[in-house]
Amino acid sequence: MSTPAERALAQFQAEASRTTSLMRWGLVGLLGLAGGLDQTRVEGVGFWLVLAAYGLFAVGWFVKVRRRPVSPTTGLAATTVDLVAVTVLSLLAGGGGTLPTLAYVVIPVMAAFRYRPTLSAGVGIATILSFALTAAVERPPIDTTTLVAEAAVLTLVAVATFLLSVVLARRATRIRALLADADALTAQVLDAEARERRRLAEDLHDHALQTLLVAGQELDELDGAEAAEEALRAGIREIREVVFALHPYVLDEAGLVVAVRRVAERVAGQAGFAVTVDGEPLPSGPHDRLLFGVARELLTNVAKHARAEHVTVALRDTPDGRRLEIDDDGVGIDRAVLSARLADGHIGLASTRARVEGVGGTFTLDTTAPGTRTVVRVPSGEPDASTGARVGA
Repeated sequence: MSTPAERALAQFQAEASRTTSLMRWGLVGLLGLAGGLDQTRVEGVGFWLVLAAYGLFAVGWFVKVRRRPVSPTTGLAATTVDLVAVTVLSLLAGGGGTLPTLAYVVIPVMAAFRYRPTLSAGVGIATILSFALTAAVERPPIDTTTLVAEAAVLTLVAVATFLLSVVLARRATRIRALLADADALTAQVLDAEARERRRLAEDLHDHALQTLLVAGQELDELDGAEAAEEALRAGIREIREVVFALHPYVLDEAGLVVAVRRVAERVAGQAGFAVTVDGEPLPSGPHDRLLFGVARELLTNVAKHARAEHVTVALRDTPDGRRLEIDDDGVGIDRAVLSARLADGHIGLASTRARVEGVGGTFTLDTTAPGTRTVVRVPSGEPDASTGARVGA
């Protein structure tokens, strides 16, 4: 599973691929217009057959990049097709100085969108050499001054697009670094939160709870203290609830599935709905504390807002990482109400989503069916923020 920085860069590259695929349609149109305006030099139907084939390629490539992102190597193949098509069409139109050679200017511009200065420089040089090849074919002869002027313009465009690609690549690198810093900060915050919860739980368990237990033992020895003893025992139960909420020791001792089952049964008992927890025992994972906190937050939201009768919780490992799924048959979530709550400062779900995405995970909320289905995935085999150890590598 990729990190937020990698996903952001992939999104930029996918957007660039879609942009260049649209520009390719413009390139096809420019070549067709140039051939139509300079028909005296277009030899036979060969020009139009090649142009039609290139147009089909442009349509097919647009469909391809719309369906899924392409790799840099595949993108380079498309740029090669562009360059070969323009060169062949220019030769079929009569060689250097003909109107179709104007299309060479577009190719370095398309390459600049790929955030790769080396690729941009290579495409610029290849474009100039291809233009020189077409200039060697002159039917009828073309004024040398015109050819030199066109070559100079094409060189200027190639240099400008190379510099543009350098700027874009530097910005992409900076964005990647900023997102990586944000990932690291998120991990540190989660680690600090876990340490603080553990410290508070230990303080309550080792001091306040022990004091109350001692007081309870002393009350057992007195007569007529039933009311005080009951109040004391209620206080002990409440403190134990707080200790479990702050730091679930069962997570360390029995694992994620048992800990989630424990908190699910506790919330279900308090809220009055039935709960089913599916999942075999799982090995310790680097983000188990985060998943446990997310499960507790989501189950609490169900108890407060869903008015559900039954809730299903599933935990399992998948090729994409560790997956938590919570389904309820409640009233669902109105997107408009959720947006309004976020605007009013209720950021529970937004905060949960940010924490999951901060470790490279995904958080999806589906309210199309009756009730609500929430699916959370976190990566496996990544370094644990608290220990630096790599799990599952």
